[in-house]
Amino acid sequence: MRLGVSLVALLCGLGFAGDGVAQTNTRMAQCDGSDPALVIPACTTVITSAQSSHEIVSLALSNRALAYEKLGQNDRAMADLDAAIKRDPKNPHAWPNRGNLYLAQGQFDRAMADYNEALVVHPNNPFAFGHRADAYLIHGEPARAIPDYDQAIKIDSKNVNYFIHRGEAYRVQHDDDHAIADFNRAIALNAKSAPTYVDRGLAYSDKRDYDHAIADFDSAILLDPKLSMALSHRGETYALKGVYDRALADFTEALKLDPNSAAIYVGRGNIYQGQALFDRAIADYDHAIMIDSHDAQAYNNRGTAYASKGDYEHAIADYDAAVELNPGFPELFANRGLAYVKTGQPALAIDDFSAALAKNPTDALSMYNRGVARKAMGDQTGADVDMAGARQINPNVGK
Repeated sequence: MRLGVSLVALLCGLGFAGDGVAQTNTRMAQCDGSDPALVIPACTTVITSAQSSHEIVSLALSNRALAYEKLGQNDRAMADLDAAIKRDPKNPHAWPNRGNLYLAQGQFDRAMADYNEALVVHPNNPFAFGHRADAYLIHGEPARAIPDYDQAIKIDSKNVNYFIHRGEAYRVQHDDDHAIADFNRAIALNAKSAPTYVDRGLAYSDKRDYDHAIADFDSAILLDPKLSMALSHRGETYALKGVYDRALADFTEALKLDPNSAAIYVGRGNIYQGQALFDRAIADYDHAIMIDSHDAQAYNNRGTAYASKGDYEHAIADYDAAVELNPGFPELFANRGLAYVKTGQPALAIDDFSAALAKNPTDALSMYNRGVARKAMGDQTGADVDMAGARQINPNVGK
């Protein structure tokens, strides 16, 4: 959410004189608008007017920057925000809006510097707290985001976005009860927001409360029948309940609405794979990869489908692609390691299982499978150590 400002309100009591007053007021009103075609020329008039104070010019620059951003002209938007801050360093809107632009460009540190400065200028600016919290959440630091959302809500308890985003911060930390409480408050503020029901449904699904999750996805679909993510998430939840026919129906309907979604193809492919319909699963993963050739999950899951068919050559090729795209994901190494075991390549398998364990030391299955590979290499002592260690983590592993 970007911060627009009301320039007309600032004119109250300024008492501009002369024949241009009505025209000035009209331009101010247009500069406050949402249509870039009107906002840009109107704000330009305000900016270049000799009647405009430094404060008003700064705010007009802030509003014109938002219009440029809507048009995708981010360089012009950044230049206007730079100028707005130079004109009036106490402009409460320019700092967080420039921070948002930096964040969109992946410049997290510069974004944080602007949010911090916004709070120095105006310590009770809820938008600065909210946007800084959003930056933390996007950056993968939900625990740091929550205190900022707390402050934003303390200042402005009617802003629904703060509750939604704080709820998401709780959810990604697996604190689903707090997440649901925040989504409840968001729905109380705006009961017509379909995505909020989806968010709450995901939190219920994480708690394995699938009936409440499906009810929320139902509500989202009633509010917005074209919301494909509500259908796909409901499909996932039906699959978790074992209701595969309804799961597939939801994914198929979601693909009608969004045929270019790699994630939906992957989701339906997962259901086919869960039913041992490997050829159909592979076809869906093929579609996903055609849409997004950088989708590591699609390669991994297609590799697993190939492995399930005994086609380890194709499986290893897919795992190779997935590892290249996402080398930080331990499951990829574990899956490729198992394929190497199946194809009589225990040395390569040991390397992969070791890589998986370096990223997840409590992965009992990878530890046990490394023991199997070590045994195949003639290292009985190493095999015994791995298998014993795996069974300390999970007594049932390998049975």
